[in-house]
Amino acid sequence: MSTSISELIASNPQRLVGLKQVLRGIAEGNVWCVIMSLDSDDFVKQKVLDAVGNSKICVKYFDNKSKLGALVGIDVSAAVVGLVGATR
Repeated sequence: MSTSISELIASNPQRLVGLKQVLRGIAEGNVWCVIMSLDSDDFVKQKVLDAVGNSKICVKYFDNKSKLGALVGIDVSAAVVGLVGATR
């Protein structure tokens, strides 16, 4: 059974929001899943995909930045969110 992005975010209160935080989390080995909005700038998507590389970090895509921001509980759009912690 596939877990929806909404369920993933709801069940993982530890998360990083924004390109800089997510890239740092990936580099430190703390991120196990990255969620990117489909309407993110191409350079943002490419930076994240380059950072993920061949690791076992899952990459999922969400409709748009404003909905992703609202889903993680912020008042602005979010291009990328990283889930941290032990839940996988």
